[in-house]
Amino acid sequence: MTDEILKLAVYAKGGDKEAYGKLYEHYSNDMYRFALSICKNSSDAEDAVQEAALSVFKSIHRLYDPTKFKAYLFTALSNSCKKTFCEITAQLPETLVYETENFISADVKKALDLLDTQSREIVLLSAIGGFKSGEIAKILSIPSVTVRTKKKRALMRMRKELE
Repeated sequence: MTDEILKLAVYAKGGDKEAYGKLYEHYSNDMYRFALSICKNSSDAEDAVQEAALSVFKSIHRLYDPTKFKAYLFTALSNSCKKTFCEITAQLPETLVYETENFISADVKKALDLLDTQSREIVLLSAIGGFKSGEIAKILSIPSVTVRTKKKRALMRMRKELE
């Protein structure tokens, strides 16, 4: 976390709306890519991002450690994707292909589709969010060893598919 981002997180925690807006701007693309990969369509992904951003905005005073802002934000996003939108997409046919977007190739999308939701989240939080296994464990409320095991298995499965 850069000094500027940390400063914005401290100000946002103190109620500075402009600082929160700048933080949101900084993380919004990563949030959208993560949500799109989970929810599988842009409308639901945008809704999930907005719901998470609003939730964090309303509860940012509860953030004890401003250095953990990104994890706090992605925890809310993960919960938003699961709670509201992934229930809907889980009912869609498995043959549904992700919307055509430029940031993830069709082959990688196909490989991600082979994974269960939690494994997909772990891979995406690592690849898109840049989180380490301990941080992912906190975001998903699972043990770190589970994160490492699922990530290893998921990446092996994806590698096989991509070969």
